[in-house]
Amino acid sequence: MRRFAQIIDELGLVDIPLQGGSFTWSGGLNNQSWARLDRFLVTPSWLDQYSRVNQRRLPRPTSDHFPILLEGGGLRRGPSPFKFENMWLKAEGFKDLIEGWWQGIVVRGRPSYRLAVKMRGLKPKFKDLEQGGFGRLEKNKAEALQQVERWDVVERREKFNRGGARPQKNS
Repeated sequence: MRRFAQIIDELGLVDIPLQGGSFTWSGGLNNQSWARLDRFLVTPSWLDQYSRVNQRRLPRPTSDHFPILLEGGGLRRGPSPFKFENMWLKAEGFKDLIEGWWQGIVVRGRPSYRLAVKMRGLKPKFKDLEQGGFGRLEKNKAEALQQVERWDVVERREKFNRGGARPQKNS
């Protein structure tokens, strides 16, 4: 790890501050070791250009690694085309519904233009779908991720109370 830190220093790279926790991995015997293994490294000139960027630790439902998200604060331009949940594809009849919507939007022109117009045409349909029966998915997902985060807090607290958790040196 010292060599890794030395190379980061020699290259003049910056480790963007991590929000949401200090460590990105836990493991070892009974998950008693914690370390910061995952990170985004950038150059100072890149950071000057994208100064509102940060990295955030996300919940880890099934892994020993916490995923990290590079957030580009303010870089997004315009509204997103629409919100789509992959889980919708598992709902009976959903693919047929989309196919019907897609074929119902008739437009002429270049392929890229036709694609853009059809995607815009789907946006209100997905919005209606989300506000209808499928809208609960996002709420359920958020609640499940909050529960995972609570379990992580309990797990850390129990390990520290037993005196077993040993954070590893951060580079």
